[in-house]
Amino acid sequence: MQTQLTATRKQVLLADAAMVGIAAFWGAGFGASHWLLGYVSPLWLIAVRFLISGGILVAIFWRRLRWVEPRDLLLASALGVLVAGTYLAHIIGLSITTPGKQSFIQGANVVMVPFLFALIYKRRPSWFAFSGAALTTAGLFIMAFTPGMSFNVGDLYSLLLALGIALDVLAIGYLCRRMDPLSLAVVQIAAAGVVLLVVAAIFEPCPNLLAFAPRVWGGILFVVIIVTVLPFLAQPMAMRFSPETHAAIILSLESPMGYIEAVMMGQEALNLQVVVGGLVILGGVVVAEMETWFRKYWTHP
Repeated sequence: MQTQLTATRKQVLLADAAMVGIAAFWGAGFGASHWLLGYVSPLWLIAVRFLISGGILVAIFWRRLRWVEPRDLLLASALGVLVAGTYLAHIIGLSITTPGKQSFIQGANVVMVPFLFALIYKRRPSWFAFSGAALTTAGLFIMAFTPGMSFNVGDLYSLLLALGIALDVLAIGYLCRRMDPLSLAVVQIAAAGVVLLVVAAIFEPCPNLLAFAPRVWGGILFVVIIVTVLPFLAQPMAMRFSPETHAAIILSLESPMGYIEAVMMGQEALNLQVVVGGLVILGGVVVAEMETWFRKYWTHP
């Protein structure tokens, strides 16, 4: 049986504000992870990231897990496997391509979500959502496209990352209204950490963690707390009050924010084309937000 959840305009706006923060935190992850790849191998980087994140969350919220039904626990664990696959595509692609380029390509998830939503629920998202997604996609294309642009294998992994994010948004949209969102966050991160540990142990030699310099551990803790724990906790709670397509549009701000943060770190160069594309993306977000003002309440499938 599907559960109906109605949200007020204020709840939707607060949820959207939270997702803007999530986009900013995730955007910071591109540059930080790219920097850490100079010191830590790709698979062990994400394995350590998710194991520490999962350990922190289990230590804080373990009491809530006692009330999770077995079916929900299984579904949340399956979502963790999806998250693990998504982040494998992220880190492998990032080791081959640039953080700015990956941040744009993964933004393609914003146009995937409406079509996957329609396919799964047999219901077309609103015109606001479609228009916002179209504008956002156009903005991403403007920001990313340059004459003579070449693509490599890393960009293919980044495209798989986009698909994984789209599926993750839809899965969280389904599960966060049917189980405790905090328990969902804990289980999916812990499950992802276990899967990534197994993959890293199989394909890469174990690094000497004690030999990492303090600044490397500082970078790891940054991606653990700022890029993983806080956003993954906030996303399920925010998406309880925001339709999936709407959420994907807001979260697409991760791409321009990731690019800006890469520029600030000296990993990318800023130009007028990027500014124009960013403004178009912002226009798509504004169109999506207009639906909040034209509707008195939201009803989710």
